[in-house]
Formats: sequence, C-alpha cells, structure tokens
Amino acid sequence: MQAHFRILALLLLSLFSSQAIAATNDVAISLYTCWERLPSEQLMKMGAQYRNVTRQPDSALVCYSIVANRYYQGHQTRDDIGNAIEAMVHIAQLYQDDVYDYSKASSYNLQAKELTEKHHNYDFMPFILINEANIQSLHSAFIYDKTFDPIAIDLYKKAFYSSLQQKNWNALYDSFIDLSLKAIFNGQVSQIDKEMNIIKNVRTTELPIQFKYLRCMVDAVNAMRNEQPDSSEHYLYQLQQIAQEYKNSKQQAFCLISANTLLCVYYFATSQKDKALLALKASEKIATKERMLVPLIDSYENQVILYEDMKDAQMAEHYRILAQKSTIELLVNKKLAGTDGAKFLYELNKKNEEVREMAHREQMKSHVMWGALAFSLVLLIVLALLWLNYRRVQERNRQLYNKSLEMLRADEEKRELIEQLQRQSMPAKEVSPYAPSEAPQREGKLGEARQSDILHRVFMVMETSDEIFSPDFSLPRLAELVGDTRNNVSEAINLRYQGNFNALVNEYRIKEACRRFNDRAKYGQLTIEAVGQSVGFKSRSAFSTVFKQIVGLTPGAYQRQRKN
Repeated sequence: MQAHFRILALLLLSLFSSQAIAATNDVAISLYTCWERLPSEQLMKMGAQYRNVTRQPDSALVCYSIVANRYYQGHQTRDDIGNAIEAMVHIAQLYQDDVYDYSKASSYNLQAKELTEKHHNYDFMPFILINEANIQSLHSAFIYDKTFDPIAIDLYKKAFYSSLQQKNWNALYDSFIDLSLKAIFNGQVSQIDKEMNIIKNVRTTELPIQFKYLRCMVDAVNAMRNEQPDSSEHYLYQLQQIAQEYKNSKQQAFCLISANTLLCVYYFATSQKDKALLALKASEKIATKERMLVPLIDSYENQVILYEDMKDAQMAEHYRILAQKSTIELLVNKKLAGTDGAKFLYELNKKNEEVREMAHREQMKSHVMWGALAFSLVLLIVLALLWLNYRRVQERNRQLYNKSLEMLRADEEKRELIEQLQRQSMPAKEVSPYAPSEAPQREGKLGEARQSDILHRVFMVMETSDEIFSPDFSLPRLAELVGDTRNNVSEAINLRYQGNFNALVNEYRIKEACRRFNDRAKYGQLTIEAVGQSVGFKSRSAFSTVFKQIVGLTPGAYQRQRKN
C-alpha cells in the first residue's frame, strides 16, 4: 500500500512539475508582446538577470530574441547594432550551454559574426570566436571522439589575441581557461607558452579575482611541468580557494571544476590515483548540482579511464553507462527538447519569424519606394543627358552644315573666277581651287613645275567635266582628258594634291552631292540613294561612308540640317 502511495505521489509531482514548466514557458511567450515595447538596454539587463541569477533560460531567450530581431526592423544606430550582435552572441551561448542545441547555437553565432564584419563592430568578436571554438571542440569530442582538435585550439587563440587587442578582459579570461584546459589535458602545454607569459605580464585593475585565478593557474602548470610537487599542490589548492571567492555560483562551479581537472591531471601523472578520483568525484558533484551536462560527461569519462587504470572493471562499466546515457541526453534529448521545451522553442521561433517577416515587408516597401525614386531620378538624369547630347549633336551638325555651305560658296566663287579668266584668255593656274600643300613634298621624276602644271589641268577637268560623275570614270580617262600619261597624272595628284585619284574624285562628287541636296527645286524629288548614284556612287552604303568622311555628317543628317 505504501509503495502504491509513493508511486501515485511521484506521478502527481511529475504532473504538477510539467504543468508548472509549461505554464512558465507560456507566460514567457505571452510576455513577448509586452516586452517588445521595452528599450534594448533594459531587455539586455533582464536577459542577464534571467540567465545568470534566476536561471530562467527561456525568459532570457525571449529578452535577447526581441533585441536581436530589432536589427531587421531597419534604421539602426551603431548602439542598436551593437545590442543586436551582443544579443545574438548570448542566444548562441544559451542554445549551447542550456538548451544544448548546437545547430541553433552555431546559426546565431554565424549571424553575429556576419553582422560584426558587415558593420565593422568588433566589440563582441572575441566571444563569437569562443562560441565557435566551443562548438567545434564539442563537435569533435562527441561526434568524432577526438579529445584534441587543432582547429578549436586555433580558434581559442584567435579569441585570446582579439580579446587582448580590445582589452576585453572577460573574453580574455574565458578564452585562456578554455585554451589552457584543452592544451594541458592533452599534454600540449608547450603550445600555450606564449599565452601563459602574456597572462603573467598583463596589468589591469579589472577582474581582480579572475586574473588572480589565471596567474595561479599559470604558476600551477609551470610547477607541474617542472616536476615541483610541493609547488604544484600549493598552487592547485590555492586555485580552489580562489574559486570560492567568486560571487556568481555558475562561475564558481566552472572554476572549481577547472581546478579539480588540473588536480586530477597532476595526481594521475604522479600515480596518486585515489586523490585523482576524489578530484573527479568533486567535479561530478558540482556539475550535477549546477546541471552542467558537458562537465558531468567529462567527469564520467575520466572516471572510466581512472577505474580502468585501477583495474576496477565494474566501476569503469558503471561510469561508462552513465557517460553514454548523458551523451544521449546531450545529443538526442537536448534537455529542453521535451514536450514543453519543444513547444516553447517552437512558439519563440514562430514569434521571431513573425517579427522578421514584418520587418522584411517593411524593408521591401522601403526598398520599392526608394527603388522607384532612384529609377525616376536615373531616368531624369538619362533624359537630361540625352537631351544635352542631342543639343550638342544638333549644334555640331549645324556647324558642319554651315562649314559645308561656306566651302561650296568658296568653290563657286573660284569656279566663276576661273571661267572669267578663261574668257579673258588668262592663265587659270594662278587661281587654282586647291592651294599647294605646305607639307614637305617629294620632287618625283617630273619636277615641281611639271607636276603643278599637270595638277592644274586636272583641276580644270574636275571643275568643268561632268564625266567625273560617271561610275565608270577612271584614272586613264582623266589622263586622256588632261592630255598626259596616266603615270604622270597619278604622280602629280599623289605628290602635289597629297592624295590619290579616288580621294580627289570622291571630294568633287561629294561637293556636287551637297549642291544637289541644297537645290530643292531641281533635285528635291530624289532620294539619298538616287543623289549618290547621280554623282557616281554605285551603292548607298559607299555614298554614305564617303559623305560622312568628308562632310562629317551622314546624307540624312545633312538633309535634315538643310530643311531646318
């Protein structure tokens, strides 16, 4: 009867406990909306209180989540960004130390690292690196069964030097303890000689107890390495006494476990296995009381090694089973991943997603509005540039057209003068429409006087003969009209005109095309292609190319200028 009564009492106690946990989680979720109105600084203080003093990780998660989500609502000052990064770091630590959900811990830690690098706000980079190193170390230990991971050691060192650079003594303290314990426990003390020397020489008035603890640890390690038993035991017991000075129970527990771990290493190395076992039992007791699952597993596994060395197979198997059960709880059950814990995390994540979705929609609206404004501004600038370019092109075309008209007027005046001189039987070569080039000229085999005479006769043909507008007009035909040989005519053109036959003919043809474009009464009905063919070009493309080279405008642009 009494046994049945005990079972019933236990069931009722379990039921009331689970209901109490569920009620606590529901209250934390319901407070989310109320706490959203609080300033970030107040929420950060509340989160620290819930986490470190009252030991309510669910409420701490809510506080930190609200602050972290505010980053996605936009319009953040540097202080707001710093608060968001710090909140993400704390969330990562909570998921790692209290919830044992390492995937979420890693996710939040990576978010914090991304924001740190994006905004160049490196205040919390040491803690981010410590989180990363802890996750890497635990992953190696529980997934790959590796007690020593060089990657984790490297991350701890990066955290150490980042802390030293920023004078972040809390992070320096945390990173050195983790780094030194990993190195000492795996017989790699020589890897941290430089860091131990830095700890001995750091001078700061902050965290007096913590640095007292660190320096005592360095002294203990050096004494152990130098095989000084009296000094080693003195410093190790002094470590335990310093740990008792901590006010925070969790910090005190962590430092006591660290001191006991060093005692165990020392006693095991000096074959004092009974004392080593007592140190491990002390760590087991502290870890059980403070619900520190990872140190508890370490204690179990170390006791397995110690009992095996002591040839006590029964106790070794007992602690192996405890270690396996705790590891399963760590990796599978994850402590808060029971029914009520899972519900709380689900509700919290859903609330976080709602906040981020709202922030995302607001950002999208803002982006669309600014995008539309930016597009309109760019469009206006492009239109203004196009208009200015159009005006520049129009002005340039007008100038080219006027220059062409001036050239045609000058040619007309010279042509009239030539005709007048011919009627008076005076030498026309004195008023050639093309002045001799001022550039140094080669004599050629004809001599300068002979070349000039031939060239003037060439100009007379070009000015007076319509044959040049025939597509079949050629250099031999020109020589025939000039009354000289082809070679002599070619030499005169090349050396005195400073061009070849085709260039000379094209220039006369294009001038004539310009005259015909301007004579609307006689040629206004002709197309561009027809005008080109009328002056000797076989295709519109050839005509347009040569016209652009000589005048600077296309035939179409020239016509538009003429109409204007």
